[in-house]
Order: sequence, then C-alpha cells, then structure tokens
Amino acid sequence: MEDQPSDISKTKQKKQAHALQKLGETLAGLPIHHIKAMDLPETLRQALIDGKSITANVAARRHRQYIGVLMRDADPESLRLELENLDEGQPPKSPESEAAREWMDRLLTLDPAAVEDLLTRFPGLERQQVRQLLRNTTKKQAVSAKARATLEGLILDHIKSNLT
Repeated sequence: MEDQPSDISKTKQKKQAHALQKLGETLAGLPIHHIKAMDLPETLRQALIDGKSITANVAARRHRQYIGVLMRDADPESLRLELENLDEGQPPKSPESEAAREWMDRLLTLDPAAVEDLLTRFPGLERQQVRQLLRNTTKKQAVSAKARATLEGLILDHIKSNLT
C-alpha cells in the first residue's frame, strides 16, 4: 500500500502533538480524585495516576511523553471543557458531589441550625473541625478557597461512606 500524504504539515503535526502533551501535563497535575472522576480512556487514567509516583527527572520526562502518546486516543476538546469546569470550581458532577455542594451552600448561609443538621446527619464529623473550616471559608480569599474545598471534601467523604 502507498502511504497517504497528510493534509497537515509536519510543523503543524508537531505543534498538535506538543499541545496534547501539555494538556496531558496539566491533567497529570490534578489531584487523583479529579483524575478518577474524569471521562478518560483507562490506560490514560492509569498512566496519569502512575506518573504521580515518578520522581526521577529522566523517567518523568519519558512518562510525560508516554502520556502525550496516550492523549492521541482521548478527545482533547472534552478534556479541556472538563478542565475549565474544574478551574471554575465546579467538581465533576455526581449525586454525591451535588449533595455536598447543597450542604456547602446551606452552611455558607452561616445559619447555626445548618451546622447542627449536618452534624446530626453525619455523626462521624467532628464539630470543631467543621466550625473551623467554616470560619476559614469566610476569611480572606486564599484561605477560603482551600477551606471550602477541604470542608466540601470532608462532607463528600461522609456522604459516600453512608451510602456503603
């Protein structure tokens, strides 16, 4: 068989490959729970998770290139869209994450009854930890984003543990 000439120049192919590798590096920088929640091919998901344990520079570079190769099988536009949603602070949609978000919205009204309802619903939560995270959520911007994510993750973990 004859090789079919590509309509795309070699330079453009290299730029596309480099862009896919950069997208893969961005994905590799995400926390594991976000990687697991994303719609990725299984080999890519596993490579992203495995890459977290590689510390040697040369091995890490090779692994990033491997992720770039695996990115060819993924839909880059849908991945970029999911990344944008994560950047906007929207966690991947699931019934549990929606429930955690509803609890967060209710807690952020600063109604003391909301905290009591949460602690009644999930007795494994520590009152002091919840109150501290809620206080930090209302503080300066840098602290509040981390505190909100921590509190929401804590609530999400308890929601998931009550389902099993």
